[in-house]
Amino acid sequence: MHQPIREGLEEYLNGAGDRTIPQDFSAHLASCQECAEEVRLFQDQAQSLRLLRTGEEARPGFYARVMDRIERQTDLSIWSIFLRPTFGRRIAIASAALALLMGAYLVSTEPGEREYSSNPTVVTAADDSPQQQRDAVLANLASYHE
Repeated sequence: MHQPIREGLEEYLNGAGDRTIPQDFSAHLASCQECAEEVRLFQDQAQSLRLLRTGEEARPGFYARVMDRIERQTDLSIWSIFLRPTFGRRIAIASAALALLMGAYLVSTEPGEREYSSNPTVVTAADDSPQQQRDAVLANLASYHE
């Protein structure tokens, strides 16, 4: 597009009268077929845009609602669930609980020296009465050291 057309194109498309459009604009438009075709395309686009105009300004929050709607329509991947704060918090708590349980299990089953009582009492059913057997078992339990 040539310089005279660039300078007067906006006024021409807005429908301003001949008083605001420079003389060289009209002369160049009549002589240059390439610029005339581009101006014709711009006129068609401007007319299409005028038809779409509603005449009123967008209500507050319109753009935010449009952006929210666009974001909701996007396809979510399986990995996007990890970005949600509630799910991430639940995963963190479950991981901490699992680590605590695994640690407790490893500490409690760690092999080490065990102390046994040096004098175990054997309870026999033929020699003692049931009361004596109970007393012997209680004595063994009370004297047991790990």
